[in-house]
Amino acid sequence: MAIFILVHGAGHGGWCWEKVVPLLEARGHKVCAPDLPGLGKDQTPPANVQLADNVERISRLLDKMEEPVVLVGHALGGVTISQTAEARRRKIKALVYVCGLMPPSGKASREMTAGDPDMLFRRSREVSPDGLTYTFARAQMPAMFYEDVSPEDRYRAMDRLRPQPISISTTPVTLTEERFGSVPRWYIECTHDNAIRINLQRAMVKASPCRTITMECGHSPFFSNPEELAEHLEAIAAATPARPDAA
Repeated sequence: MAIFILVHGAGHGGWCWEKVVPLLEARGHKVCAPDLPGLGKDQTPPANVQLADNVERISRLLDKMEEPVVLVGHALGGVTISQTAEARRRKIKALVYVCGLMPPSGKASREMTAGDPDMLFRRSREVSPDGLTYTFARAQMPAMFYEDVSPEDRYRAMDRLRPQPISISTTPVTLTEERFGSVPRWYIECTHDNAIRINLQRAMVKASPCRTITMECGHSPFFSNPEELAEHLEAIAAATPARPDAA
């Protein structure tokens, strides 16, 4: 039995894992898929949210767990799990990035995407007048996030998206080898991702090496390939030994 905390990406909520959670629970695992501040059903004004708020939300969950957790981050959720690992390394069995953004220390995730001006993610982003949140052009969402997702799941997801706090993308992470670097890392690359393209995924892994698993799918495997994703997560939990410093 393993414990998983599943962290969603930009604009989404814990709801995006709704197909994966029951699959893992049916295998006997404990799973938590929280809403980050300002997203999902959380009522925090998104314009007020900082990266530290995300880290605090996940850290509080980690502190309640009786054993180290497999902490999974999708897309922009990768920033939150990285910074959380710096704060709570002994509470984490492994970090798993699902086509996740993984900036190195001193960099913000926006710097990871700035090098690809044609990226659909950048071209479809619509920043609020106050500059504190952003959404995505609805016409671009199917191709960007849900290209290989069923129409039913695609449009249900689109209707649940909320404005994303921009500070999560603009705040540099602060990571050390002693803390973040001591946690085992896995990267699940999604080869047909139109939001975070495969060349960027592989460049981030090259800069911050992880054990890598390849999925031939788009940006949202929790909808398009939930069974395969659940199998990979379970395999990662089984392949990662207990950490001697976890006590």
